[in-house]
Amino acid sequence: MKKTIIIILLLFVSCSISKLDSIDTTGMTYDGKNIFLNGSKIATLSAMEIAFDDGDIVREATFILTSPKYNEYAIPIIKLVQESTKSNKNKDIRFEVEVELKNEY
Repeated sequence: MKKTIIIILLLFVSCSISKLDSIDTTGMTYDGKNIFLNGSKIATLSAMEIAFDDGDIVREATFILTSPKYNEYAIPIIKLVQESTKSNKNKDIRFEVEVELKNEY
């Protein structure tokens, strides 16, 4: 019985851990429009959208990287912006973040 309770508890805890928890955002800042890495601008907010998707209201922010050399920071940008919007007073609206990668030509 104890083993069953422990397994259920571990399953519950592991499912509640965000996939972004292990992503490092050290040196990154967000001012509401731009993302900076150690003071250098690496991405800019290009669009804000609101939609009704599968029965939910969804806000979406799209960021464009300033250079292909910052492509590796796409996931940390998503984490940084998601964390900054957690204090959103309207919990009925989902918030999604997209980052457009730059191609190297």
